[in-house]
Amino acid sequence: MRREETVYLPESDRAPGCDHPRDTYDLIGHADAETQFLRAQNSGRLHHAWLITGPQGVGKATLAYRIIRHMLGGQSQLRGSLNIPVEDPVSQRISAQGHGNLFVLRRPYDEKLKRFKTEIPVAAVRDMNSFFENTPAEDKLPRIAIIDCMDDMNRNAENALLKTLEEPPKDALILLLANSPGRLLPTIRSRCMLMQLRPVPEADIMPWLRNQIDAAPNVIDGAVKLSRGGPGKALALVQNADEVLGPLTRFISSLERNDSSFDQTMAGRLSLKDQAASRQLFWDCLQDILQSQARYSVTGEWTGAFKPFPVSKPAEHWMRLWSKMGEWQRVEDAINMDKKTVLLTALSELRAA
Repeated sequence: MRREETVYLPESDRAPGCDHPRDTYDLIGHADAETQFLRAQNSGRLHHAWLITGPQGVGKATLAYRIIRHMLGGQSQLRGSLNIPVEDPVSQRISAQGHGNLFVLRRPYDEKLKRFKTEIPVAAVRDMNSFFENTPAEDKLPRIAIIDCMDDMNRNAENALLKTLEEPPKDALILLLANSPGRLLPTIRSRCMLMQLRPVPEADIMPWLRNQIDAAPNVIDGAVKLSRGGPGKALALVQNADEVLGPLTRFISSLERNDSSFDQTMAGRLSLKDQAASRQLFWDCLQDILQSQARYSVTGEWTGAFKPFPVSKPAEHWMRLWSKMGEWQRVEDAINMDKKTVLLTALSELRAA
């Protein structure tokens, strides 16, 4: 008899080219946050909902899974630590997505359309609410839900979540991850304990990243500078260097000449269905570079990635372009415009600068 292979669907809470946070054990720069959680637990008054905020890639999900392993019975080798080793049976069950007391809420993958849904649907939140209402798989352990991330929820989904936040069942823990918590309903924020993760200093990310992956020094340097203090984002950028960092470098170098053929090739590749994550990184980096360009035009000191644009303009000019890039990206996402056309329009705007 032929043995059937397990088919794993793409996961919206996994950075391109990186391990999923449930399989990530290193956490950089957030010892204070771990201490905050452990103190709350040791006090006997652990809040039922924690809103973990911070820039994309800063370590929110990595921290959340460290909390999850700890709360589900993982044994740390260090006293007063959330550092549960990969060999721990709890770590293994979570890695295999086989722990009955854990519910993961994220944007689902549409197998028919071969893409992620644009939002976390209200039906998925109701499934989570049912998870908390049902008998736990292991009654001596808490039931835990992780929401990665709240930015993907619409208002209907947020309202459905409020019921569980307002009337939490016994031994429930909900970890809500958010890049932009200000967009959430005030009633959700008020019912959560806030855990705010700050950007990790570049000096801490640099040696960690070098140990994680073998890459050229200029690639490592560019990724760190464009990471916004997020180790996970820096790693994703290195993993996608051929699709993001390399083309960006060549594009900036080509601004002194009209090279529309290069723009066509780059936009065409980034517009492919399997390049959605790389395209997101490209948009983010483009806007970061424009912000660095604006600072450079005022201070004369370049602290960004790569090198300044070979054009001298006032800061207002670059901030206007930064705003336009953000608007083009929002248009692309909101009304599902042709990806290549939108990106080519944005690149043309920069060449016309």
